[in-house]
Amino acid sequence: MRVSTYLAALATAACASAKVWGNSTTAGSVTFDNNRRLLFDTDGNQIDAVGAKINEFGGRYYLYGNSVSQKDAFYGIKSYSSNDLLTWQYEGYLFDIDDGKNPCTGSGGCGRPHIIYNQNASTYILWANAGSVGYQVATSDSPTGPFVFQSSPAMIDPQFDGLQPADHAVEIIDGKGYLVFSALNFRDPRAGSLFPQVYQTLHISELTDNFLNTGVSYPVASNATTELDLVDEQAESPDIFKRGDYFYIGGSNTCGYCNGTLALLYRSESIQGPWTRQILAGYGCNSQFEGVTPLVDPSTGETTYLWSGTSVPGGDPRVGFSGHIYQPLVFNADGSVQDLDCSVDAEFTVAFPKGNSTTATGNATEAGDASPALAVYSPVCDSDFFTLYQTWPASQDGTIESVSLNVARGHQEAALSLTLFKFSSHEDLLTPGYKWTQLGTASFFANQTTWVFDTVTVPVSTNGTVSKGEFLGVSIAGFDVSPWCHLEYDGADEDYILYAQGGGQYSLRGAQGKTSPVYQRVGKSVKFFATYA
Repeated sequence: MRVSTYLAALATAACASAKVWGNSTTAGSVTFDNNRRLLFDTDGNQIDAVGAKINEFGGRYYLYGNSVSQKDAFYGIKSYSSNDLLTWQYEGYLFDIDDGKNPCTGSGGCGRPHIIYNQNASTYILWANAGSVGYQVATSDSPTGPFVFQSSPAMIDPQFDGLQPADHAVEIIDGKGYLVFSALNFRDPRAGSLFPQVYQTLHISELTDNFLNTGVSYPVASNATTELDLVDEQAESPDIFKRGDYFYIGGSNTCGYCNGTLALLYRSESIQGPWTRQILAGYGCNSQFEGVTPLVDPSTGETTYLWSGTSVPGGDPRVGFSGHIYQPLVFNADGSVQDLDCSVDAEFTVAFPKGNSTTATGNATEAGDASPALAVYSPVCDSDFFTLYQTWPASQDGTIESVSLNVARGHQEAALSLTLFKFSSHEDLLTPGYKWTQLGTASFFANQTTWVFDTVTVPVSTNGTVSKGEFLGVSIAGFDVSPWCHLEYDGADEDYILYAQGGGQYSLRGAQGKTSPVYQRVGKSVKFFATYA
């Protein structure tokens, strides 16, 4: 796919109804669906932000979440920014992860990060869970950091002494700051061998005037029963917002970033309760709740409340494969909310105010050839069985510089080997004895890659001059007991052909001895992009 096609796809999806509203605010629209869950930044890397919520600061959108790329566990907090809720630019870590002075190396790993803005002090405030007796709080004069941690954590209500503060959210509503948090009880004698293994309940506190500490807490639980039930006592991953006269607290049931759990929503006219609970989805549309982002349509003034969830296929240990889903909440006249639409083919078009900065570009958005920007990509981990050959025709005359594709590591000892080549025809490529023209090679060991789908690049080392329509390819080989993982999508263009060859299969097959050991994965293609000089 040429860069013009790539940008046209983004423009169609993100700005289908864009127009100028007033003097500065531009209205746009973006369409989300339940299938396209993996997100990527402008350089083609997977957005590495588990438990991410979208915030708007200063006319630009920011997405914050826990990074798992380096250690396959929470290690630092990454930030991304966008003008259109679709094209995300990587902004780096919020603080130096290797400093040794930050408190995010404990069991909490600075999980569930949330950021608010203190307008009076012109300061951005980060709250994070580091597995300690309180919450770690840091400040910065920029929404992307660097953030500097306070000398001591923010303590929760003393009534929870002996319990561990866990998942949380902070938000400023009508000028007041609020902390919603779950209190973990690892010593509850009711814990079972299978489940539940831990009990936890939600609570809400007002923050101090500077938003750096907490006050008295109130329970968040259903008033449908006289006593807490197991749903209330397994609630976690909260977020808070207000609509009309009601406070709303979203959440989920305990699952540790699994691939689906209850989607909960509590509402009350007071933070002191009573609260009415709803279960919006029994499996969270295969996700765990992240947060709710209000988006005001500049054309109508109406607010859409965008629900988001982290989707982890299979749950642990592959949290690095996390994706994100979004859909608008639909409210009833009494303030209740309709069930989430978890149907496979559901699409949701949302109006929003576009950011006031230029849409970012990067290596992937400026690529000459590329798989589709908005395809539904799925992880495939089969390098222990197959060598793959992704092929495509050059989209232009010129000099090809490199090819990049997305891979994720495991515990490999053998290297991942990539070879960039050109060839005369598909018939020739599959003919016994045919030799392609090699353009470049690259090898990567596990410690040179990450636990998420970041890109690896094969540079051209010989003459990379190509003509439009000339056939190009990249081979992907990494035989190991622990397979390398890559991304594939269905419905590939007929010119984008993916071949597979079984390990050690170098001879003809079939009853007549005429079947090639290399065959096409029909309709499939690997996620990749190629750059030209």
